[in-house]
Amino acid sequence: MLAGFPLFLAVLVAPFPLGWVLIFLACFCLFFNTGPTNTILANVTHPSMRAAGFALNIFVIHLLGDVISPVVIGVLSDKYSMEAGFFVVGIMFLAAGLLWLLGARHLRRDTELAPNRLPAFPAVASAPPS
Repeated sequence: MLAGFPLFLAVLVAPFPLGWVLIFLACFCLFFNTGPTNTILANVTHPSMRAAGFALNIFVIHLLGDVISPVVIGVLSDKYSMEAGFFVVGIMFLAAGLLWLLGARHLRRDTELAPNRLPAFPAVASAPPS
């Protein structure tokens, strides 16, 4: 994500068709973390909470991403310029990259603790034979 920010800025000033190449590279950098992020989420979430963890993750991604970003870009482009709108949203590349780096410090410990975070659930009673 951090590598995508300079590419994103270059898109704002590059002539086309070079801009298309830069858009591809910026998007690649933006979405390159999806696989590792999902792996981390699966590894640090207790198995009984994993589905809820993925659901919450998807909700937050959409809430902070494709739901709010068009509104933010639109408001900023109306008040300033389209480039300003894209630049401010592009700052999220940096924020996300920095949060990734800060979270990486806790990965090993969280992965080791995940299976033991919740108390064991009692076995589900089976229905009596009919």
